[in-house]
Amino acid sequence: MKIQNLAATPFEEVMSCFLSAFEGYFVTLPQKTEYWKERFLKARVDWELSFGMFDDDQLVGFIIHGVDLHNGVLTAYNTGTGTIPEYRGKRIIEKLYVHAIPAFKNKGVVKCLLEVIVENERARKVYERIGFRVTRTLRSFKGVLDADGGDEYEIENVSYQRVIDLELYDHKFYSWDNLAEAVKIAEEKTETHLLIDGENEPSGYFTIDNDQNILQLDSADRHFSGLLDAISKVYLSIQIKNVPEERTELVEEILSRKFENTINQYEMEMFL
Repeated sequence: MKIQNLAATPFEEVMSCFLSAFEGYFVTLPQKTEYWKERFLKARVDWELSFGMFDDDQLVGFIIHGVDLHNGVLTAYNTGTGTIPEYRGKRIIEKLYVHAIPAFKNKGVVKCLLEVIVENERARKVYERIGFRVTRTLRSFKGVLDADGGDEYEIENVSYQRVIDLELYDHKFYSWDNLAEAVKIAEEKTETHLLIDGENEPSGYFTIDNDQNILQLDSADRHFSGLLDAISKVYLSIQIKNVPEERTELVEEILSRKFENTINQYEMEMFL
C-alpha cells in the first residue's frame, strides 16, 4: 500500500471511499456530491495536504484537511477521516498522520484540529495515540421557537461584513465550519440579521443558512432570551450546531425552550 496526497484523485473517487467509510455511522451523512463540494469549499480544504492510503489504485482510507488560521496559528483541520470496512484494524489513520505531519511542517502548519462524536470512543483513543487532546465539548441542538414575543428588538438584514465592522464577532464562540472565514465563503447562501435595541444601538446578531442552521449568534449583553425571541420573528424551526459547552447562558436558554440536544462532539487539537 502507498500514501499520496489527494490533489490528483478524482472527486468522485474520494466521495465513493468517503461514503463507504461512513456507512452505518453515528449520524446519516448526505449522499449528494454537490453538498460535499460546497462543504469542503467552506472548510477551506487543501487537497495537497489531504492524504489517502491506496491499495494498488484503490483508495481505502483518507484524511481531508482544511487549512487556515485558527486562534492566530496556521492550522490543518481534519474535516473527514475514514477507512473502508475491509481495511479497518490496520492503523491506516495513524500511518496517514505520520506521513502528513512532515508535509504540514513544511507548509508552516503549527496545529492540527478535529472534532469527534463523544460516543465514538474508539476514534477518540486513536487520536489520543496520535497526540491529540480534548480541548472542549461542542453541543448541537434542533427545535422550534415559540412564535410569541420578539418585539424587544428591531431586526435589520445586513451584510455579514457589517457584523465584523461592528466588532460583534468573537471567533472563540465558533467551531471551524462556523468561523468568519467559512461564513464569508458561503455568504450567498446565508442571511445575517442585526438586532437593534430601543436606543437604536446594535445589540446582537445571528447568521443563518438556507437549511435553517444558525451559523453564528450572539447578544452584546448576553440576553439570549431576547435573541432567540428575535430569531422567532424570522424563523421558527432551527438548528444550532457546535455550541461550545462553556457558553452556559446560551446553552441553558436553548434547553429551557425544550430543544433536542442532537449530538455532542469533542474538539481536539495537537500542536506540531
